[in-house]
Amino acid sequence: MKVTKKIRVIVLSILGFFLLMFVILVYHIATAKPVENATIQVSRIDFDKPFDSIAALDIKEKLHRIPGVKSEIIVKRNVVVYFHDNQIADSKKIYDQLMTTGNYKAQRFLLPANLANKQVCPVMKKDGARYKFTKFVQGIFH
Repeated sequence: MKVTKKIRVIVLSILGFFLLMFVILVYHIATAKPVENATIQVSRIDFDKPFDSIAALDIKEKLHRIPGVKSEIIVKRNVVVYFHDNQIADSKKIYDQLMTTGNYKAQRFLLPANLANKQVCPVMKKDGARYKFTKFVQGIFH
């Protein structure tokens, strides 16, 4: 009798723990804020020659002056990676404006067609159970 009572207590404890974890998960999904910076895009420009430190600062300064470009600009060797709000300016517009400010030999980095249509988030596949569960819970509470 005592053994079955202990087993029942252990099973109920485990079930209670999983129920608590499920409730916490649902609460977390329900109260998650939507992504605020959903229009921020990363773009890249490839230059023909590596930059020295003065040229790198010059490129950063010129990019900062273009509307829509965020403060995060990375300059490594001959590659410039920058963040911009795609509602204000797209990468082509920013590239064109930068090219008018100096005599640069560069080209925009464009994704190959087979990668351009890929889903951005590798964790949440739209036909997966996690995605469907999350959307279901958000649909109930939002």
